[in-house]
Amino acid sequence: MAPSKTITNWIIKQNILKNLTVAFLTVTLLLWIKPYLMSVKDSGLDIFFFLSIFPLGSMFAYFAFSYSETNLNHVQHRILADLATFIFLLIICFSVALSTLIAVFIYPQMTMPFMLLATLLISGCLIYDFWNLYSNVAATE
Repeated sequence: MAPSKTITNWIIKQNILKNLTVAFLTVTLLLWIKPYLMSVKDSGLDIFFFLSIFPLGSMFAYFAFSYSETNLNHVQHRILADLATFIFLLIICFSVALSTLIAVFIYPQMTMPFMLLATLLISGCLIYDFWNLYSNVAATE
């Protein structure tokens, strides 16, 4: 049974709110951690190694997930799906943004390429999340 138009609109609005919350929390966490990064300048390359584990693991889990396996008619399924993708997206976005900030501190002359690549990667993940949900909502209609 396909979700009604009202439920479909609600599901899409929930997803938009989730993605906006991820973006807001990423910026908030970056502003919180930025003062601490000033002391990292000398060992920044070491931090890249440890920091790369987080987005890599999250990306494997995130891109393996599909809303097609979620029963969109059941609130509990949608909550679990949204919670899982929220956590994965937050880890990915914050890790990429933090890596970019560290890279900019270490190589300030590369600020523009680092910022562009980070923006594209984060935007791609958020757009993929919306596409994944939207294509599965449309398939059930």
